[in-house]
Amino acid sequence: MTAYIKARIDSGTLVAGNKLPPTQALAHQFNLSENAVYRAIGVLKAEGYVISQQGKGVFVADRRKVIAGPQRIKGIVQVGETIHHKSSTRVTPPAWVAEQLGEGECVNRVRTVNRGDLILQASQSWVHLDVAEVVPEILEPAACDPTWQAVYEDRSGKTLTVTKKELDARIATEEDITDLDLAPEDGPYALVVVRNIYAEEDKVLGVGEGVYRPGVPLSLA
Repeated sequence: MTAYIKARIDSGTLVAGNKLPPTQALAHQFNLSENAVYRAIGVLKAEGYVISQQGKGVFVADRRKVIAGPQRIKGIVQVGETIHHKSSTRVTPPAWVAEQLGEGECVNRVRTVNRGDLILQASQSWVHLDVAEVVPEILEPAACDPTWQAVYEDRSGKTLTVTKKELDARIATEEDITDLDLAPEDGPYALVVVRNIYAEEDKVLGVGEGVYRPGVPLSLA
């Protein structure tokens, strides 16, 4: 039962807020005793898949997978989410990005991933200007469908690889609090940070950083 429900949640068939069937219905479906169903629900709760609401039932938890590495090239949103692109600007990159991209200007793309009005993730990427020759859309304040990396691969016929990915954490800065629309008075906040470096052969073409909203359970598998 737990494997079946987890698989449906992981695949997006069951989404955050969906209510699980009553205990008796689950017991009948899986040929279990009600005590066994209670234990299974306990496992799902412990692993962050579901939550209980007293007097209402058991519901799928608001839980996201961290998308990183090669998967991120194919898209950064999940079921029920949208991208809100904020800006695309030619900038001189911060020192840690310049170490990867090289000296000179690049394109800084800033966006959030939302579920309704809730900001789940604040992301930005620094993209080499060479990419603009193939994907001029990166200079426009709009999202690339599904990502600039995927569009670049499709048009150029070349393959981008993730040469490095990092999972980190930090205390939220003032910029993080603004980007994620957090209440400053409720801080300090601890944030999960994911960084990816994208390269064509030995040339780095992009560096990305995603900062995840605190309080939303994440699957780091």
